[in-house]
Amino acid sequence: MSRCPAHARACARRKWRLRLWWTTALAWLASSAPAQGLSFKLWPLVDYQSTPHHRHLTLLGPLFEYEHSADGTTWTLRPLMQLRQRAAAAESELTLLYPLLVSRWDAEYMDVRLIGLVFYQTKQRETAERTASFTLFPFVFYRRSEHDGASLSVVPFYADLKERFGYDRIQMIAFPFYLKLEDDLVEQTWLPFPFVSWSGGTLGKGTRVWPFYGWQERGLSARSEYILWPFYISQDFHYTRPEREHRLLLYPFYASIDSPRVYSRSYFWPFFFPFLSHTIDRAKQTETWGFPWPFWLTRRNLVTDERTALRLTPFYEDTRFDDIHSGFLLWPLYRWQDQESETFVHTRSDVLMVMYRDIRELQPVAGHTRTLQTFFPFYRRSSTNSVHDFSTLALLDALFPRNTAVAEMYAPLWQLYTREQDGTQGPQWSLLWDLVSSDGRDTRYPIDFDFEQ
Repeated sequence: MSRCPAHARACARRKWRLRLWWTTALAWLASSAPAQGLSFKLWPLVDYQSTPHHRHLTLLGPLFEYEHSADGTTWTLRPLMQLRQRAAAAESELTLLYPLLVSRWDAEYMDVRLIGLVFYQTKQRETAERTASFTLFPFVFYRRSEHDGASLSVVPFYADLKERFGYDRIQMIAFPFYLKLEDDLVEQTWLPFPFVSWSGGTLGKGTRVWPFYGWQERGLSARSEYILWPFYISQDFHYTRPEREHRLLLYPFYASIDSPRVYSRSYFWPFFFPFLSHTIDRAKQTETWGFPWPFWLTRRNLVTDERTALRLTPFYEDTRFDDIHSGFLLWPLYRWQDQESETFVHTRSDVLMVMYRDIRELQPVAGHTRTLQTFFPFYRRSSTNSVHDFSTLALLDALFPRNTAVAEMYAPLWQLYTREQDGTQGPQWSLLWDLVSSDGRDTRYPIDFDFEQ
């Protein structure tokens, strides 16, 4: 027997119908712009504002938001989805649980990305040829075009990929049984990888039986040889030119670099880092000692004899390189970086990596300034020229302060107070998701109604 009497169920149905009616009415009100201005607010249920060129509706605080202007239309249901339609470019963008799914499309192309691993794209080229591709990274790669036809690669079973991962072409069969890489007129083939390989193509030569012995040439630009890798490795670059560079590694005891530009010696490599290293860079006129490199080092200028770098990881660093001055104290507790030139000034300081950051940029000639300050999880403050904004609390927007999707999809859920000022009028601010707010001219309270003829 049901615990709920019939009249209670009927009452519940009437309440749901009433809520549906109100939602439909508000959506219709938002989508049908009156010629005159209208402002209606009953916090936290509904907040609606319209002018002849702009409409804005929120329901249940920051949970649902609709905005329409000459630039386009945006629907947002936080934290689930956002649909943006840009009028000028006739482009649409859909975001679901960012970064789970992001999709963009217009009349010429479509781009769908799922958690950064699954990609689907269609594109209309200038030649009127339409292409489509699907990627399940790093396993499935599918591409179809009217000119080249269709191709499917399923790693590690079979692959024939063009212009991927920095290579002109990648081919594999039952990897690691067979692998072939083509790049800059050089072909490298492994059968099987990484034990037996050879080089070919226009510029490539060489044979390798890893780890026992191997040699390789790349035209006149580079050649290398190893015996019982990595115990003996020899490399030469530009060996037919005056700038010839020779590198030698006798692991784990000795490594050297000899060229007209650089002289370097390193000793004892117990964990792939030299215990002692000495480098003279004649092009930069610097001398560097490392002990062990790169954790502890000192560098001086050969012309002025000024020390330009001192690094004692993790205790202290003070480094100057051209117009950049950087360093840290008890890394990762505090670090800083300054860069100054005639056209650009940049300063940055961080505490505990991303817990606190302060970034300031200035372009003196153009008169542009930009600042960003975040203190997780308390606040985020930024400015661009005369536009200033502040918000608190700051969670993901403090960790990813320049991520537009985070700022629009998630940040409004926890921002107790926001403030923005563009220099042309009074500040616009909001307290407790528009419980009390101001547009720079008028203050709006939890219950507000205004109608302009």
